[in-house]
Amino acid sequence: MAVTLAAADIKVKTEYDKKADFASLRTYTWLPTPPYTTTMAPQARDERFERERLDEPIRAAMDRALIAKKFTIAEPESSPDFYIVYYAAMGVGMNASVLGEHYAYLTGWGSPLMGTTATQSFHVIEEGTIVVDVLRGDRTVAIWRGQATGAIDRTRTVEQRLRNIDEAVRKLFAKFPPRR
Repeated sequence: MAVTLAAADIKVKTEYDKKADFASLRTYTWLPTPPYTTTMAPQARDERFERERLDEPIRAAMDRALIAKKFTIAEPESSPDFYIVYYAAMGVGMNASVLGEHYAYLTGWGSPLMGTTATQSFHVIEEGTIVVDVLRGDRTVAIWRGQATGAIDRTRTVEQRLRNIDEAVRKLFAKFPPRR
């Protein structure tokens, strides 16, 4: 996702809990970013796609998008209204249904039965995906999930990749909070 062919090629998909009170959300804080999921061959590994290089620009783009929508980062000693976490996946032939298992919370739009909650799956040819979850303040339920996917182009410059990250995040957060 961080090195997409073109901003127009970024595909965005969102889901949310229709019972969640998004109007009451004002402050947020980040959960630690889980390890990226990759299915790239060892010889195809590229340090430009490592979490250490992409985490800061991705978080900064999301902070800018949320602040533009009048959300604020919670003070360290306060309880935020919601938490935000993102997952990144890059490679070939991935299944995104496992993204979101790191913190063991349920989605607020699926069945309450274990193993039957809603997920999103995809099969790709060298693509990158970011999945963003917004969790209630109690961290037990994701109330919104956004997914941005794009094709990887290894010839892009750092500046082009950063612009593509900003564009993907802008498109993703255009749908947050959901309009009813």
